[in-house]
Amino acid sequence: MKLFNLPASLLRSAALFAIVVLFAGTASAHTGLKESTPADESTVQAPPSEINLIFNGPVRLVKLEVMVAGKVVPTQFRPSAEALSTFTIATPNATAGNYTVNWSVIGEDGHTVSNSFSFVVGTANAAD
Repeated sequence: MKLFNLPASLLRSAALFAIVVLFAGTASAHTGLKESTPADESTVQAPPSEINLIFNGPVRLVKLEVMVAGKVVPTQFRPSAEALSTFTIATPNATAGNYTVNWSVIGEDGHTVSNSFSFVVGTANAAD
């Protein structure tokens, strides 16, 4: 039986389109990093005493790894038991160089999201 007298191939295409749209909406609902200080791909002159992360919704920050020249920079990070939108992590050992900050959060929906950002302390061609 044809629904609304439409060909079966058109109905299959419409159903597939609806599934893709629903999946895309679900995938984009994951919480992500809205802003950081230092900002992604920025150059700052002085080593930051802290890193600030602002997410677009409450999350539990479960991983924060600060790297420079392939080495982990000690921070005062502790995994979060509470869901917050803003985190401040002290970085008392920061020096000049090219930094990568790797982070992972668990959103309110229970999904883990991981990503990273980078910044330079000193000149834009600071040694790794």
